[in-house]
Amino acid sequence: MNDLVIMNNHQAVTTSLILAEAFNKNHRDVLEKISSKINSAENSAQYKKMFVEATYTDKSGKQNKMYYLNRDGFTFIAMGFTGRKADEFKLKYIDAFNKMEEQIKRTYVIQKQDSYMITDPVQRAKRWIEEQEEHQVKLDEEVRKNEILQPKADKYDRYLSNKGLITITEIAKEYGMSGVKLNQFLRDKRVIYKRGNKWFIYQKYANERYVGYEVYLPEGRRSLKWTPEGEMFIRELLENNNIKPVLEQPQQLTVQEPVKYSGKYYTASAIAFNLGLSEEWIMKIGEIANELHIKPRFSNENIYCRKTLNDNGFPRWKYTQYGAALIENEINKFRLVKQI
Repeated sequence: MNDLVIMNNHQAVTTSLILAEAFNKNHRDVLEKISSKINSAENSAQYKKMFVEATYTDKSGKQNKMYYLNRDGFTFIAMGFTGRKADEFKLKYIDAFNKMEEQIKRTYVIQKQDSYMITDPVQRAKRWIEEQEEHQVKLDEEVRKNEILQPKADKYDRYLSNKGLITITEIAKEYGMSGVKLNQFLRDKRVIYKRGNKWFIYQKYANERYVGYEVYLPEGRRSLKWTPEGEMFIRELLENNNIKPVLEQPQQLTVQEPVKYSGKYYTASAIAFNLGLSEEWIMKIGEIANELHIKPRFSNENIYCRKTLNDNGFPRWKYTQYGAALIENEINKFRLVKQI
């Protein structure tokens, strides 16, 4: 009867067996009381958090039913036990729960100490192993985040040799301007500045992971380029200044000039697969293309998309690297908002 409260699965609990013995109750009656609560129509979900069904082996070797009870479960069942003797045991239980939970807290604090701070060699070794596991979890999480935000350079051929970086010219094309003009716009907005013949980003944005510098060997020449976050920042800045992609500009909705494009084309299925998306996104990608107005209206192709026919004669849309990039950008915006 000394162990009124035990630890199970890192939690201070008691059992229906201990409870029945402490309060001199028939174990069957305690089981019935707990079962009636769990199976009741009201609040059953809350009761299931208080009680966990388990088994024990009696003297004859038979497996019998019992329950683990946390502090709330004990309080809920024991509150019906009355009398001076019952009150004494209630106080003992409360004290036992407090001591056990304090012990768990102390153990947790020791486990969370840096390994070099723990003097006990066994605890120090255990904590060191935990630190390695925690470090690996953080690394895996960082890799996962990078995979989400990393641009699909190798899939759309729009990024250069340094994966993840895109030139200002590539961004500017979609807005019908040159890289020089877009750089001037960013300079006027005090995003970048020029020193000699090289562009640099202002300190205000230096820690935002907007840019990277591609180094060309052997001369060591550096070129400022933009990350996916930087590209999104530029697009939002342009939009806030009422500057839209070429095909979203009103005059482009009525007349579209013939285009010359010799790169790869990507179906909605290919884009979804390359981005690691489920099949339900295939239809959504078509909807995104419609919202971006990148499908040709008066011809079969433009710089973003072309229309073909499948074996049954139905239209099938394929996207250029520029169209795929625009669609990816919209998907990345959604991912950032939803934290996918």
